[in-house]
Amino acid sequence: MAIDITLIEQLMRLLEASAVHELELSEDGSRIRLSKGASLLAATPAVTPAVNQPQTVAAPVTAATHVSPPAPAAGPEHVVRAGLSGTFYRAPLPGEAPFVEVGSRIAEGGKLAIIEAMKMMNPVEAEVDGVVRTIHVEDGAPVEPGTVIFTLSLSA
Repeated sequence: MAIDITLIEQLMRLLEASAVHELELSEDGSRIRLSKGASLLAATPAVTPAVNQPQTVAAPVTAATHVSPPAPAAGPEHVVRAGLSGTFYRAPLPGEAPFVEVGSRIAEGGKLAIIEAMKMMNPVEAEVDGVVRTIHVEDGAPVEPGTVIFTLSLSA
């Protein structure tokens, strides 16, 4: 089995959205093991030859990647964090416009995004009035509780 990043990402999302804590897949002499809370993803041959060979170890995958340039700072800020594990979506449906963009004004209780967890769509709502300054997570990326997903500049 060739290491396919797309497959690994799909497996990570499946693992995160399930009650399973560890997933192992073996195919064609290759093996991959994913564990919740593990710091590394390792791909190693199923049978280790007697000769020492380097193992392929992937760097930890982080879901929180900066995807939008920050808007100019305009006073105090409020950080919006994910409240649950799941998949972060900026729009209500694929192909539709995102709920907000950088620079969008949002009222307290307004919908910023959704997090899909176990086929349930959970709204991410603004806790304060503000302006979206930064979107920290890429659309479709997995998030965990506490992941910073938005920074809002507080409205005066």
